[in-house]
Amino acid sequence: MIPCDSIWMLAQGTAPAGNGAGLLGWWVVGLLTVATLLVAVELFVPSGGLISIVAGLCAIAGVAIAFRISAMTGAAALGIVAVGTPTVFWLAIKVFPSTPVGRNIILTAGTTDEDIQRRQTERRAEAQAISALVGAEGKALTGLRPGGTIRIDGEDIEAFAETGIIDAGTKVVITSVHGRQIRVMPAGEVDKSGRPA
Repeated sequence: MIPCDSIWMLAQGTAPAGNGAGLLGWWVVGLLTVATLLVAVELFVPSGGLISIVAGLCAIAGVAIAFRISAMTGAAALGIVAVGTPTVFWLAIKVFPSTPVGRNIILTAGTTDEDIQRRQTERRAEAQAISALVGAEGKALTGLRPGGTIRIDGEDIEAFAETGIIDAGTKVVITSVHGRQIRVMPAGEVDKSGRPA
């Protein structure tokens, strides 16, 4: 923990008051604070390390300005960065896994083989249920240009027009399913098996 007196002394600088050392000191404190905040932002906003690079540049600039004030102020700023950097990284390692981004990237110890198999089984069942819709008739709720919403058996489903544009209110038939993408054609243009007539 950095005592407030150290930050105050850093902000004031140790050079004579007439040469702007106080203003430079506040720049040092500001740049080091921005560097710390940017590292915290990096935990929640995935930027591929770009935000961390900017944070590092802010820290370097802060230390460089501190050395312009005096060697003692520069050493204090360098000490703050030398102690603060590993501390921030340690906190990041502890906090990152509990952030939304961290949970999506890192597999936790609670992920067992049974959990993975259960998810795969659910995905297969969902894919089979969607594939079973081929040939089902419904109504376009929105214009499909090419994507839009259709209603089948009271359920609203996102779908894509197989060819051209389908106006809202047109009766449609599901002709194919590619992954989770449902393709439809107007009912008059397909036979009972869902194939183009």
